[in-house]
Amino acid sequence: MSVLEPPVADAPAPSAGPSRTTGPRRWIAVLLVVVLTVLAVAGLSTVVLEQRSYTSAADQLNVLVDQAREAEETRAAAVVTASTAATEAASLVAVDTTGFADPNAEATLTADAETLAAAVATAGAALDVPDYAARRSRTFWPSAVDEATTELQTQAADLVAAISATRTATAALEAARAAVVGSRQELLASVATVSTQVDAANDVATNDSRFAFRDAAAAVDPTSSDQTSALAAYVEAGRALLTSQAAEEAELAGPLLDEKVAVEEFARSIDGGVLLDFNWAPTLVIDGQTWGRSGSLAGWTQFWFDRGGYATIPLTDSVAAQWPRSKSLVVHEVGHAIQTKCPDLADHSTREAVEAWATAWAIGMGYTDPGNGTQAYGEPPESLVEISTSCR
Repeated sequence: MSVLEPPVADAPAPSAGPSRTTGPRRWIAVLLVVVLTVLAVAGLSTVVLEQRSYTSAADQLNVLVDQAREAEETRAAAVVTASTAATEAASLVAVDTTGFADPNAEATLTADAETLAAAVATAGAALDVPDYAARRSRTFWPSAVDEATTELQTQAADLVAAISATRTATAALEAARAAVVGSRQELLASVATVSTQVDAANDVATNDSRFAFRDAAAAVDPTSSDQTSALAAYVEAGRALLTSQAAEEAELAGPLLDEKVAVEEFARSIDGGVLLDFNWAPTLVIDGQTWGRSGSLAGWTQFWFDRGGYATIPLTDSVAAQWPRSKSLVVHEVGHAIQTKCPDLADHSTREAVEAWATAWAIGMGYTDPGNGTQAYGEPPESLVEISTSCR
């Protein structure tokens, strides 16, 4: 039998839900993001580290730049000072001080001056100081920053070596200059000792040449501004002293040489330190009368109170010919000279007073024969003889 049933409605098709990524794909994406982030951070860190290295290298170089500038300033100042010292030393060495200064000191100064001149020549080149480096690189590209850093480090290493060389040259300059200063002072200081020896050795040179020599020696001062001129003037005065000595010795020469030397040595032995010049002549004209002929004896004295007292005593050759019988006359003349040592004890107002003093002084020295001045000027007061004994 046939049955008619109502048609069955079609079952609804399942609706499509939201699209979803499968598990593996999701993790790949996440990982990619992480990698990219890490790479970005790493790259940024590299840039930061490279910049830090660059900044450190720049700071180190800039510290060296400051040191280099200081080293160069010190070197330049040392060159100026050493050059001046070298010039002064060369000038001193050029003065021939043979016989008037310590030869060892002169040799030392010569050697030290040569060493200083060489040090000046070696230290003459200026240190090339670079400009300060920027603390930030001009680029952020790592390789470029690294290259700039390496360049700064190389520059710093070169500068360290240059600074060391400059300081070494400066130290050599200063040491050489100090040596010259020391040897220069030794040479100049030796003048005091040597000049005293020269002065004593040339005992018959004139007082004028002796005073000039002493003044020139005193002017040789290690602290003076023009040491070369002072040293040259001293040497010139020394040579003049030697010339005077030779002239006086020539005047003494002859058949009465030994006797004249004996007269002068005796007079200087009792002069109390007063400097004496002697002039010898066959005759002397005193008060219009000629002395020295037929065995007559004569002498006269010109004296000065400055420079500690000094005098010139002309004597006739007969005084030497009759030595030592003429000793009292010589003592009388020295008595005139020694007044300069005791100016407050003697009356210098008249010729008579001056002669009385010299006669009294000779008597006080124990010379009582007529040659002491009593024959020509009479007996002096006993009180003056007593006073004269305190002047020796």
